[in-house]
Amino acid sequence: MTPALSPFVVAPVSPVLAAGAILAVLGVGTLALAVASLVPATAQKARDLWPTLGTEVVIVAAGVVPFLIGGIVLHAALGALLARLGYEAAHVAWTQARGARAGPAIAFGLCLTAAAVGLVLWPSRLEELGLAPLIAGGAGVALVACLVARALPRGRVRSAAELIAFPGVPAVLFAACALTPGYGGLVLLAFLLVETYDSYALFGGKLFGRRPAFPVLSPRKTVEGLAIGGIMLALTAALLGPLVFGWGLAASLLAALVISAAAVVGDLAASRLKRAAGVKDYPAVLPRQGGALDIVDAWLIAAPALVLVAEVAA
Repeated sequence: MTPALSPFVVAPVSPVLAAGAILAVLGVGTLALAVASLVPATAQKARDLWPTLGTEVVIVAAGVVPFLIGGIVLHAALGALLARLGYEAAHVAWTQARGARAGPAIAFGLCLTAAAVGLVLWPSRLEELGLAPLIAGGAGVALVACLVARALPRGRVRSAAELIAFPGVPAVLFAACALTPGYGGLVLLAFLLVETYDSYALFGGKLFGRRPAFPVLSPRKTVEGLAIGGIMLALTAALLGPLVFGWGLAASLLAALVISAAAVVGDLAASRLKRAAGVKDYPAVLPRQGGALDIVDAWLIAAPALVLVAEVAA
C-alpha cells in the first residue's frame, strides 16, 4: 500500500515552469505599478519606482537565463557569483573598514568559488550525503561561527568568523542546491518568491510605510511594508502552488512562510556587515541596487531553506 503524501510536500519544479511563473508575476507587478501611477493619491511615489522596476528586469534576466541554459553556463554563472559575493563581503569587512589592501577580499571570493567547485567535482559523494544533512550541517557551522564572532574582540579574526557565517556558508549551500539534479527549478522558484516578497514589501513600504521595522540594521524596511509583502507572498504562493506546481495549499503557505522568514534573515545579515563597517552599500554592480550581495542576500538563505523543506517533507 502506497503511503499517503504529506500535505506539506514541496515537490521540485522544472526551471522552465519556474521561469514562466517569474515572468508572469513580474508582469502582474508591472501592471500594479502602472495602475498606481494613474491613481492621484499614489501617482508620484509610484512613478519614482519605475527605474527600480527597470533594474529588476535586468536582475530577473541574469538570474533566470543561466538556469534555463544549464550546463557550463550555470556553472560559470555560479562561480562568478560566488567570487563576486566573497569579494564584496570581504571588501566591506576588511578593506573599506580598516584600510587593508584588496588582496584578502579577492582571496576570500576565490575561496568561496573553490568550495563550491569542490562540491561539483564530487557529485556522487554529495548525492550519497544528501542535501538535507548538508544544509543542516552548514546551518550549524554558520551558527557556531556567529557565536565565535560574538566572543571575539573586534579585528580581522572576528571579521573572518562573521564572513564564514554570512555569506560564506549560505553561498556554498546555495551553489550545492542549484547544481543538484532536480533542484535547479526549486532554487529558481525561491528567487521568484523572494522577489515577490521584497518587491511588494518595497512598494508597500514606499506607499504606506510609517513605522520602521529594524531602525538600526535596515531603516528603510517598515512594518507596513513587511506585512504587505508577507500577505502578497502568501496569496501568490496560494495561487501558484496548487494551480501551477501541483502543491497542496498547506505546502504552498509553508513555502511562503519559510521564504518570508529567510528573506528577512538574509537581508539583516547582509545589512549587519555593512553597518559594522560603516558603509551604506556593497561595491555597486547595478544602479539603484548596490552590489550583488545587496541583490541576492535573501536568495542565498531562501533557496537552501526551501530545498531543506522539500527534502524533509518528502
